[in-house]
Amino acid sequence: MTGVLTQLLAELSQYERVTPVQGQRHTTPAGTPVGPYMHGPNGLWSMTGIERNIISTRVQPVGLAGAIPSRGSTTLNPLFPYLTGFLPGTGNNPTGVCDDFPVAGPMKNCLQTADFGRYGRMTREIDITFPGRTINRSEFMDLTVVNDPLMAPGINGNGILQPNVGGANLNQELLMRFVEVGIEFQNLLSRQLYTGNPANNTSGGGYKEFPGLDLLIGTNKKDALTGQACPSLNSLIMDYQYRMVNDTSSFGDVVNVLTYMYRILRSNASTMELMPATWSIVMKEELFYEITRVWPCSYFTYGCASVRDSSFQNINADAGDMIQLRDAMRNGRYLIIDGQQIPVIIDDAIFEASSTTTNRLTAGRYASDIYIIPNTVKGMSGLYWEYIDYQKTAITTAAQGNIGSYYWTDGGRYLWHAKPPKNFCAQWLAVIEPRIILPFPHLTAKLRNVAYQPLIHTRDPFPTDSYFVNGGVTSRLTAPSLFADYKG
Repeated sequence: MTGVLTQLLAELSQYERVTPVQGQRHTTPAGTPVGPYMHGPNGLWSMTGIERNIISTRVQPVGLAGAIPSRGSTTLNPLFPYLTGFLPGTGNNPTGVCDDFPVAGPMKNCLQTADFGRYGRMTREIDITFPGRTINRSEFMDLTVVNDPLMAPGINGNGILQPNVGGANLNQELLMRFVEVGIEFQNLLSRQLYTGNPANNTSGGGYKEFPGLDLLIGTNKKDALTGQACPSLNSLIMDYQYRMVNDTSSFGDVVNVLTYMYRILRSNASTMELMPATWSIVMKEELFYEITRVWPCSYFTYGCASVRDSSFQNINADAGDMIQLRDAMRNGRYLIIDGQQIPVIIDDAIFEASSTTTNRLTAGRYASDIYIIPNTVKGMSGLYWEYIDYQKTAITTAAQGNIGSYYWTDGGRYLWHAKPPKNFCAQWLAVIEPRIILPFPHLTAKLRNVAYQPLIHTRDPFPTDSYFVNGGVTSRLTAPSLFADYKG
């Protein structure tokens, strides 16, 4: 599927621009273009003698958001039905052979729904007469980005964002403004996948959040129409209570807990006739490496502690075999449970607690949640995106109203609007209305507050995170101060 930025530029010429209807209310750019520009005086890449290859150091978020499918929709309030069980029969057993038997109990059901969010961003304002200018022949126009800052196999994998910045595109001023919007969406939506909460919606509906996984994976499921509790749809939630991954106190180490949680989900699927089903385990990268450090030892000696303690026997385990298992899990990105390789998805967007956010952790230790997500259940998607398809809604309306300043990209996921220009000052804005559908919450689990202590923490991709590393400047003073006879 063509990316949001490259497709956008190709589509700019496809939609007829018309004069806005008289009396139509609109906002125009402020009339103050916002730099920096890529080239020209004070341009970001206009320094004399700059090398051709440009290396990006942006850490790109990866995770679950790009690993699940997405599909368009125009249904605002879907109702997903569940058969939740049968009540016990009523009546007494008969006394005589011709007496009535008890009446069988009735069937029960539960309805669930899903809400769209609404997110938007705007480009920086641009003076459309400025791009394309250079200072003089000293300015190079063959710059190439070696490693694309917006093409990681994370949230962009399934059409949420798919831009392409490579090649000599640093020479395309407008394209880079859309790249900035794309990065904003990438950071925003990958986090909202977990933390989205309609309680944060604005009163007028301009900004709306869809319910994220931290709400969908829960134990308070209710009927969408009556509010009646539906506990058979509850997810499996356990709290590790900020214990370290190798802590064997209480209900066992993390290997024991995750093993039992996975068994419960498989049991649910099997006894509910929902097999075949597959799952993935989702966690932070630091947590994955710390878990795989202790997993082989625990897995090879699982259940041996009681034998050893009761009979004073020594346990021998082959260190080579444990190292081989550890490396295989790390290289293959999986955990082995009951002989099955369960895929692991590394996700940067999962919230990570530290000593600065909770007094349950000491300096150098961190804690985050682990999710067990159904991939497929009887051939159906266990988790997927839905988005308002603007090809079928907004664009059709705009065409009927002869309004030519709107266009969609990415298969209808994004709706773009070119603001009415203020003379030569222009600005664009985009909106997306996505939501997450979790059809099988009762086949989903979360292990909360698992603590770990990596020797060195990896860089964070999100600007608000503790280990985000950025730096650099947003403008260059390259405007020449030239003497001329007409300057006096």
